[in-house]
Amino acid sequence: MKLNGDAQGIEELKEMMKSKKDYLKYLITEAKTNFDNAAHFKGREGNQKYKLIYEPRTGGFLVEKEI
Repeated sequence: MKLNGDAQGIEELKEMMKSKKDYLKYLITEAKTNFDNAAHFKGREGNQKYKLIYEPRTGGFLVEKEI
């Protein structure tokens, strides 16, 4: 899985892979199947929101901070 974008958001997903693997699988499926190709999630501390965007042309994902 190729990830681009916000470094903190990518780090949050890597931590999620260690502790919440099922939720990470859910986010990936949600991003791939949602009409806007995106899924939203919060960081470990719950104060920062991120958006995981699936890019169908490349098969990769983009992580963005939400304001």
